[in-house]
Amino acid sequence: MIVREHQALAGLHADDERDLMRFALTQPTGEEGRRPPVFASRNGRLYAQNYVGIIETRRGTVIEILPKIDLSPGGEEDTRRVFLTMLRNWRGLGQAQLDGASIRAIRRLDMFEAFVHLFLTSVVLLTRRGLARAYRTREANLPRLRGRILFPQHVRDNLVDRSRFYVGYDEFTADRPANRLIHLALRRLTALTRHPANRQRVHQLRIVFSDVPASTNVDADWARHRVDRSMRHYDNVMPWVGLFLFGHGLATFSGRHVNRALLFPVERVFEDFVTAAVRRHQHRFTVGAQKPKRHLATDEAGKRAFWLKPDIVLMERGEVRFILDAKWKRLDPGARNHGVGPADAYQLFAYGRRYGCRRVVLVYPRTEEFRETVRFRFAGDEDLELACFPFDVSDAVGSVRRMMFVLPPQEIPPSSERAAVLTASGG
Repeated sequence: MIVREHQALAGLHADDERDLMRFALTQPTGEEGRRPPVFASRNGRLYAQNYVGIIETRRGTVIEILPKIDLSPGGEEDTRRVFLTMLRNWRGLGQAQLDGASIRAIRRLDMFEAFVHLFLTSVVLLTRRGLARAYRTREANLPRLRGRILFPQHVRDNLVDRSRFYVGYDEFTADRPANRLIHLALRRLTALTRHPANRQRVHQLRIVFSDVPASTNVDADWARHRVDRSMRHYDNVMPWVGLFLFGHGLATFSGRHVNRALLFPVERVFEDFVTAAVRRHQHRFTVGAQKPKRHLATDEAGKRAFWLKPDIVLMERGEVRFILDAKWKRLDPGARNHGVGPADAYQLFAYGRRYGCRRVVLVYPRTEEFRETVRFRFAGDEDLELACFPFDVSDAVGSVRRMMFVLPPQEIPPSSERAAVLTASGG
């Protein structure tokens, strides 16, 4: 089943709906003490919310949730490809690699199988360079002499049976924390992956790791593993292991109510994508993310309160010139206030006044309805302007270039852009 954000999950079995709601209710709360809105129930129907990815119920029903906005005219496959491209810049992935060639290779897979494919590919490259090994001191009562005899133990255990030797020796082994963690991830994937090519590759890799025991104390092994100079080829593998075994950033593999889930907070993905694009494709401004922080007020004791953390700040010669706020919403220029929410306008007005900007910008994903920049001039502050900019996620370079043309006040096109006045009454 393929659905879009905020679409109803039609045709689900009652057991599936119950399990999905229980899964949503068991997710950990966020920074503000609220659970992430994975699913919602309205009028007796279950709706997808602000997460994109894939989830499989205990009955085996696989649901893929795609972005509500077509990210490319090529349909679902291209939308999936562009979204994976956006994920390359998401902070939740950490150091995991998503290069262009890999994205082209996996665009026909669902998102879970796509990430399994990327992990397995990184493990194959690791095995070609060899598993990292290290010397470990072992003790054993052997039928042959190896290393050095440990006389107290030898006398204790072999006083009667003189055919054995209690020895201590150094063994050059692949039984290291990192290898144990990789083996455990492969073992868990055996039951989770459905794609034939992925299943075959998991089986092959488990044979390679057959001499390495799977981790039995995941937390301890993760705390002990280190990527030193002799194992730099592990750099691209261990972030995936962290994602799959611990859910670092994105993955919840299994639980009481679902078999597997791979869900991404699309609003944060869009924010990070826009931030990275502006930082990469223009060189005039210095780009800050969630900084600099400034307080909005002070209390009676002089303590600072209501800290502001803009999504994106463009600075020039040490001064804040523009503030950008990325919103994963569908803007409708034909609606009241051109579809801009009052809360967003109030927030950007506070940013503009506090940071002394002449222009603040709401960045929305570009759609068929929203192709031109919409402008508002705040009543009572004629020097402060709010611009709503359409960002084409399938053409990040072109979008940033258009943004650099729109931002400077002296370069505003006089007639090709829409203009509107935002009054205190919201009209």
